[in-house]
Order: sequence, then structure tokens, then C-alpha cells
Amino acid sequence: MLIHTASTITQRFRWQFLYLNLMKSMTRLFTLLIACIFYVSGTKAQVAKTQVVQLTATANADGTITIKWTKEIYSGNFKVYHRNFSHNNNVWSSPDATLAGTENSWTDASAVVGTDREYLVTKVNGTTTEALGYIYAGNRFSPAPTKGGIILLIDSSYIKALSKEINTLYSDLYATGYFPSIIFVGRKEKPEAVKTQIKSFVDKSPYRPKAIYIVGHVPVPYSGYFSSNGDRPPPDGHVEGSGNHTGAWPADLYYGDLEGFWSDQTVNCTTAGDPRNYNVPNDGKFDQSTVDNPIELEVGRIDMFGMDQFSKNDTLLVKEYLNRVHNFRLGNMHFRRRGLIDNNFTGLNLASTGYHNIPCFVGLDSFSDAVDYFTEQNSGSYLWSYGCGAGSYNSCNGIGTSTDFLNSKGKFNNAFTMLAGSFFGDWDSKNNLLRASLAAGSLASCWGGIPKWYLHHMAMGVNIGYGAKITQNNANDYFNGNFNGAWNGVFIALMGDPTLTMLQVSPPSNLVVTENLGATSLKWNASKEKVDGYAIYRIDETKQEWREVSSYCPASTNTTTDTFYTDFCRSTPLGNNQGKFVYAVRAFRWETTGSGSYRNLSMATVGQTITTNTNTPGLNHISVYPNPTQGQVTVAGLLSETTCEIQVLTTSGQTLQRYKGVTSDTGEYRFNLSQISEQLLLIQINQAGRTFTQTVNLTHN
Repeated sequence: MLIHTASTITQRFRWQFLYLNLMKSMTRLFTLLIACIFYVSGTKAQVAKTQVVQLTATANADGTITIKWTKEIYSGNFKVYHRNFSHNNNVWSSPDATLAGTENSWTDASAVVGTDREYLVTKVNGTTTEALGYIYAGNRFSPAPTKGGIILLIDSSYIKALSKEINTLYSDLYATGYFPSIIFVGRKEKPEAVKTQIKSFVDKSPYRPKAIYIVGHVPVPYSGYFSSNGDRPPPDGHVEGSGNHTGAWPADLYYGDLEGFWSDQTVNCTTAGDPRNYNVPNDGKFDQSTVDNPIELEVGRIDMFGMDQFSKNDTLLVKEYLNRVHNFRLGNMHFRRRGLIDNNFTGLNLASTGYHNIPCFVGLDSFSDAVDYFTEQNSGSYLWSYGCGAGSYNSCNGIGTSTDFLNSKGKFNNAFTMLAGSFFGDWDSKNNLLRASLAAGSLASCWGGIPKWYLHHMAMGVNIGYGAKITQNNANDYFNGNFNGAWNGVFIALMGDPTLTMLQVSPPSNLVVTENLGATSLKWNASKEKVDGYAIYRIDETKQEWREVSSYCPASTNTTTDTFYTDFCRSTPLGNNQGKFVYAVRAFRWETTGSGSYRNLSMATVGQTITTNTNTPGLNHISVYPNPTQGQVTVAGLLSETTCEIQVLTTSGQTLQRYKGVTSDTGEYRFNLSQISEQLLLIQINQAGRTFTQTVNLTHN
């Protein structure tokens, strides 16, 4: 039974842990039964599909948001909940609506333009919740441009070999809103020593980073007591006598836990079929099977070590991956906005990860579960795919093998894939299937379904590392699938760049920043794509913030459709008046996905200027009146009987009118703005080498 309320969620997990304690003394048969615990009564052909309310959302012109799901004749009800999305808010509203089982949509009339909310829709028969779905939806929502700090934890063997690619990665992340730092790590270091370096860096940093991006064969932490006699069975169910996939598994999230305690004294398990998974006291492998402390940092890894089928040179494979991601960010790689699900475990709920996420990305009508994984992606491109079946380290029944990925290299056209099956979730194995997808051409992959993964926030521009982290920390926030007690497992890992977002916009380029009479002029080359405009920022590296122009210059607009802009407030009391000014310009497009609409920002083109120019103190007494005005304007406080030049500009820096004349004997100059249609204007006065800028509000009868 699926349960969704706050009180019953707690009861559900108490029930789950009781079963886990019983597992320690049960036989192989009981473990196999646990693997099938979510067979629906009367076992239907597509268990995963029946347990998901597949959701999509539409952003309406009036600001409201309409949630939709598949039409069916159902004797029970659908209930809709929402919560205002934040990274620390997990409280759902009381039901916003209780709908008849024949309904398949609901409109949130309280939503307005700019809204972003997470919705939960449950399918309820009496007191039993038979299916549920989550979606993060928005209506012309604008994500924050600042992404926070990120640690690039890089294999030191790449310092020379991949110096160009590392520099490009650093620049790309900075241009995406991150503030990167690099820590080089030797392959033979102990995970504990690597963790010490991370913590030392974080403790000295004024701002805690958001993520860790592992590049290369940085030492792999192992942790866990996965056994029929241990804390939990192996997440794929292969206990002693049934595959022997026991002991410790790779645990990259260890690097993302800055506060928790990881012990290495108690577990003694050598029943694994591969000695790599043995775990004995004081061997450098940790005891924990679950996340005891919430993972603080998003973690993703690109590691091609041991992928000898593709190349014995892991450096080459990592180089190819980094170049591919760079091209993706530049908007040079395009994938059709569609998805596929190839479900070869129809009696289990693993594919619910696919049925939940993919409609949120591409809509209900743009994915199929009646196609073959490799056939489709070798002949046409897919933004998302999901596949599951009985597996080994490098195979998935009904999907294919690592060799199939090798043979597909160069024609495998997929951006993001999720795969589930036995063994290959233990990713630090030779020619591993998850990593083979990256070697063939994918940008990111995960072991999706063991447990259930939640990546649906990506449909509104959120990066994939966020979804990995909430999946790792998911004890009772989202339904987890209850597959072999896999929730909160230390093995949950993201293969690929954790900063990746789903859709890219081709960026502008070649930003030139110059000083001009006390103002800062910006010019750049347009995006190669059709875009809706450009957003203008100043980057405060000290505070690790991207500041939109209006944050320090309220009279200015944050965006323009031109390829030039003038910052007139750089030298006003609202901004700093001297020093280094770092500017960034990002193209944007109003993106429509299966979850609504949001402003999708490109990477930035970045430039800077160093200046000591300020407004001339002798002109600080100048005034422009009346303000607001219906057209006639007087500038007072100028030097008397002296030539002055006046420019009337839009807030984006476009010149509308110019005046040049001699002031009166009282130091005044008059001109008329009545022929101008814009409402908010900038008046720039130049006299005797001195500059003054004033905002004027022009009203129209």
C-alpha cells in the first residue's frame, strides 16, 4: 500500500525497518520475496506503470498552472496537493482538490506568472493510495542565476594531459553561475585523506560550496554491510547463495557528507563473489549501509578507469566526455525532446522511475514504452531514456550489453539515461554498464529504480545533481519504491557532471566592456540561436553572487533584446564607484517543457573593467525637474553660460535624443521629451568634462 500523509509516512518507514531487522535471520527465499514486495494485488502486466500517476503541466496565459494526467475510468478519486518549492520545505498542503476518478486535470487558480510549485497527485481508493505522481511546475518562472561554489575534485594524473579541458570546464562552470575551486587528488590516496582535504578547504571557505564534481579515478570510497546477515540485503537482492553481491559497495556520497561519522571497525563480511566488495575491520572500507547524516553536497563523477572495451586510455575517454559536455553547453548538440521506456521487469516497480520522470520532461504524448532501447537511440535522438531488466555488471536483459554501447559509439544519440538491473549499480567494476553509456555518448546516467530516483525538477531548469542529492537523502519525503530496502543507501550515485541542466541555449560571445563618461558600455556578439533576449549581471566574486543590474540600479531594466547595454548606475551611490567590475551577459529563451515554462539562461560571456571614475562631486547638486514629467524638463545647477551636452537614453543604453546648447545665466537648460514613447528614461548630462546621470519618469496623457 502506498501512503502519502505526513503521519502515515512515518508509520510506513517504521514498518519497513521492522522488515529489515527480520531480514537478518531470513533465508534467500524471503529476500527474493522482498524484491517483489510491490507486486500489486492481482499482479498486472505493468506494475511500475500502475503505481505512477503520470503528470504533465501547462503554463496558462493568465498565470495559472494546469496539471494533467492520463485519462481513465477509475472508481476512486484523485487528490491534488502542492508545496511552494524550496530546498528545505517538505510540507505538503492539505488537499487542494479531491476529484472524481474520471477527471484527468486540475488548474491551480492561485498560481500567477512567476510561480514555481511542486505538486503531488494521488490515486486513492477508499483509504488506500494505489498510485502517486510528483511534478515541479512553473509559469514563466525565472531560476536564480547564482549556483554557488563547486569543488572540482580532479585526478592528478590529468594535470598535464587534460589541462585544456580542465580550464574549459572551469570557465564553463563560472559562466553558468558557479564559483569553482580545484583540488587535485592522487589515485593512490585513501578516501579518508581525500575527505580531509575537502573538509579543510570547506572550513577555510567563507561560503560553503554546493557540489563536488569528481573528474577521473579519484579514490572510490566503499561502504556497507549488504548481506542476508547484515544491515540490509544487497540492493539488487543477490544475497549469499544467490549471486553473492554482498559486503561493501562504492559510496561516492561519502565525499558529500561533511558532518557525519563513518566508522570502519565493526563489519566483517567476506561472502562477496568479488573480493573488491569484502569489508573487514580497519580495511579502509566503511561500515554504514545507509545515509545516517543528510548528504550536504551534490556529487557526480565522470570516471572511465577500467573501461578497457572502449579504450585502455581512460584519459582519452574523459577528454571525449568533457568536450562533449562543453559542446552541449554551447548549444551545439541537439536532442529531440522525447523519451522512451524499455521495461523488462513488468512484474516489479523499477520502471516507475521512468514513468514518473519522463512525462514531466517531455509531456505525456512524447514518450513511448513500446520501443527498443538501442534500436531507437541508434537511429534517432532522445533527450531521455529508461531501461531495466535482469542484469550483470555489463549487461541488462532486454536492453543490451556494454559491448552494444561500444558498437553504438558515434551513433548512440542520447543525453540522459536511467538503467536498472542487478550488479551494474556497483559501478566501480570493469566495463560497467552505467559507465558504458557515458563512453558511448550519454551525458549522465544513474541506477534508476533501486531506489526510485527523483529528477523531475530538471524540467524547470534545475541541475541533475540536485535530483541525485534528494534521492540520496530521501527517507520519507518522496515515495521510494521500497525495493530491497534500497532507500537512503550509501551506493546511490550519479554518473556524470552534476551541474548539467536538461536544455541548453547557445550563449552570446565576445563581451567588450568599456568606460564612457562615467558609465560602463557593454557590447557582445549575438547568440547563434533565436533567443528572447539577454540578461545583464554584475558578478560579485567576494560574495559569490550574480547581481542583476536592477538590484543596484532600480531604474534600470535587467534584460534587453539588443546586443549592447550601458550601465549608468556603476558610479551612483547605489553601486560601488571604483575597482574591478565583472559583467556577464546571458542569452535566454522562455522554455516550454512537460512541466510548464521557465526562463532558460545560457552560459554567459564575461568581461571586466577596472576604473576609478566617479560622478563629479561638483555636479552632485544638479537636479532634473519636474520628475515625473509630461515632456518639459529643466536641468538646474549647471555651470552658467557654459556649453552642455545632453543624451536621452533608454535604460538599456539606446540613444533616443541628443541636445547641445549653452546654459542660462542661472545655470539651467530646458528641453522637451514629449515625442518619446518610452516611460522610463536616463538623462546623461556632460559639461566641462563632468558627467551626471538622472532617471526620469515620462508620463503620457
